[in-house]
Amino acid sequence: MADLNVLNNQLQHEISERIRAEEELEQRTRLLSTLLDVSNLISSTMDLKPLLEAILDRLRTILDYKDARFFTVAGDKVRIFARRTSLPREEEEQRTPADTVPHGLQIVLDRKPLLIPDIYGDDQASASFRAAMGAHLDTVLKGVNSWMGLPMIVKDKVVGILTLDHGKRNFYRPEDIELGMAFANQAAIEFENAKLYNETTKRADELRTMFNIQQAITSRLDLDAVLSLIAEESRRLTNSHSTAVLLVDGGDLVFSVFSGSQLSGLAGYRAPVESSVMGRNLLKGRSVRIKDVRSSDGADIELLTEAGVRSYLCVPLIAGTKPVGIIAAANKLTGEFNTEDERILNMFAPSAVIGIENARLYQEERRRHLEDQQRRYVAEGLRDMLAILNSQRAVDEIMSFIIKEAARLMGTDAGALYRLNGEKDALLPEAACGLPDELASQTEAILDGSPAGRAVLERKPIVVSDIPAMLEDSRRPEGMSQQHAWLKDNCTGLMALPLICKDEMYGGIVLYFKKGGGPARSGKEFSREMIDLAMTFADQAALVIDNARLRHQAEEMAVAAERNRLARDLHDAVTQTLFSASLIAEVLPKLWERNPEDGRRRLEEIRQLTRGALAEMRTLLFELRPATLVEAALEELLRQLTEAITGRARIPVALKIEGRGVLATEVKIALYRIAQEALNNIAKHSDAGAAEVRLEYLDEECGGKKAVRLKISDNGRGFDPRAVTSEHFGVGIMRERAEAIGAELRVESRPGAGTDIILYCSSCTV
Repeated sequence: MADLNVLNNQLQHEISERIRAEEELEQRTRLLSTLLDVSNLISSTMDLKPLLEAILDRLRTILDYKDARFFTVAGDKVRIFARRTSLPREEEEQRTPADTVPHGLQIVLDRKPLLIPDIYGDDQASASFRAAMGAHLDTVLKGVNSWMGLPMIVKDKVVGILTLDHGKRNFYRPEDIELGMAFANQAAIEFENAKLYNETTKRADELRTMFNIQQAITSRLDLDAVLSLIAEESRRLTNSHSTAVLLVDGGDLVFSVFSGSQLSGLAGYRAPVESSVMGRNLLKGRSVRIKDVRSSDGADIELLTEAGVRSYLCVPLIAGTKPVGIIAAANKLTGEFNTEDERILNMFAPSAVIGIENARLYQEERRRHLEDQQRRYVAEGLRDMLAILNSQRAVDEIMSFIIKEAARLMGTDAGALYRLNGEKDALLPEAACGLPDELASQTEAILDGSPAGRAVLERKPIVVSDIPAMLEDSRRPEGMSQQHAWLKDNCTGLMALPLICKDEMYGGIVLYFKKGGGPARSGKEFSREMIDLAMTFADQAALVIDNARLRHQAEEMAVAAERNRLARDLHDAVTQTLFSASLIAEVLPKLWERNPEDGRRRLEEIRQLTRGALAEMRTLLFELRPATLVEAALEELLRQLTEAITGRARIPVALKIEGRGVLATEVKIALYRIAQEALNNIAKHSDAGAAEVRLEYLDEECGGKKAVRLKISDNGRGFDPRAVTSEHFGVGIMRERAEAIGAELRVESRPGAGTDIILYCSSCTV
């Protein structure tokens, strides 16, 4: 019987061991399956918080819990990162401090799990746990009796802590620690992998972003646009309230461009590089991060606090070894500027430097190109000026034209031309532009002390790049206070030039540069090239005197030139047209016999040619007898022009007239001349297949007079008006004629789309 009992006990023990082994195998299988499932989670999401929450969901299959939390470890800080709790998320986040982990730092240091089987037990560990939790026992740990904290270890480093709690006492046993640690370490691996992946992705995104920003910066060649983009991107990258770009100018750092309003009050402020904190840090090539400007000795406190700056980050911009400037970010919108902001801005700085240097190189190249263009432009302007000087205009009119042209081509805002009086002790104004009436009509300018007087006495140009300083240093002669006040309030610089005619002093020219415009606006000296160019204008003005002496000879030459022109027009237009008609007439009988239809077409061509020749002759007669232009109606004049062009250039020109009206003589002649010039351009340059002249008398009335619109159109090859100066294609002459009658002239064209020349006069009828 005893043997039977022993056998029975052995059998039961073996059965129990087998059941326990099967349970352990099942538990191991479930653990491995769960760990495999956890490993697969990283392929479904790389967002760390959702990943850890999903891992906690998988944990419940092997270790039940009431609440579970993941805490991350960074140095001596333990922060909650993800959770699965019975409390609603809002309440949980409100009641659970971010770093609530009892003995969390000790777990990190010991690298061992902590098990509290019964929170309310009498042992020392339970009492210590209760003391650490304090009031949270009645909130986040309400209903909890068993608790376990597990270190998450990767490569001998604790990267986090996993905590589990349950409502039953002694629910977690020492043998659960092994399961929990296996799960915690696997979770730690997946957490680190996802973290590494996110860091790698973040760096890749940063590089992509920096590349896109660099492309955007380097694709812009306007310096102001580049600086604005740098400021805007810096503010976005650092999430700051305002940013500024400071550029080195001589020995100063200049607040140049801003994004956001915080620093905009410092626009134009200059901080010495050697004596300012920002400047010294730039010279050392290091970044500066200030948490509180008021309590820091490493900031320009007075300047920044006045601008409302609490904290700021400065990163140097250096090209090779040359300091270029600084990117400054002020007042981070959330939190404080950190090492990450500093790293990103330092990574952004080289792209900013490249953009600035490229823009500056382009700016310099463009300046040189514009100088070359200006030289060509001035040369063309001088040719026009020479034509004006030799025209039939009165001397005072020519003087006015010269000073306006000088101001336009020199980029000045105002100017005046003076003549030396008989006693040679004063200058009398002869022409002016851009000056107040009281100054433009001032009867004399005192020689002593004035720039114009010095230019006359010394027979050389006098330049002033800082008028306020000049006025402070000079005595104010009696009667000049009004001029001085205007100069001080409106101008930054001026240039006075002697006017010499064949070694005889005639007078002087003064060009004024107003505030906010002109080359003297920044206080820089005038270039030698500018002065030489201005002297060229002065020399041209002196030619007016000689022009008066040669007026009679010029008139005779003009008559001869007009005769030559008429002879040339007769040869080029009427003669050629009649010759073409003669050739067709000679072959017409044979053509008619062979093909009457072709003969009729040729006969019609003869009719058009002879009609065009007749119209051309009448047009030339108009030129020989100017009185005819005054007597004839504009409609008739336009009809002769269109028929002449049709016959000469073989371009059908339609004439359309809408409405009726009587035009003033000067208006009629101006419209005729503009139409003539435009039609000649069509014949010579357009390659058009058809053209149209439209004259409209509009119902819009101004002062009891009707408005008139003249439009000359063609379907030719067109051109880019922006690429053609007004001197080409007679545009300048047409504009002058339009301005003379108070009309507006527009030229609308583009390559391949024909050309429209539109003249509008608001009150032209009588």
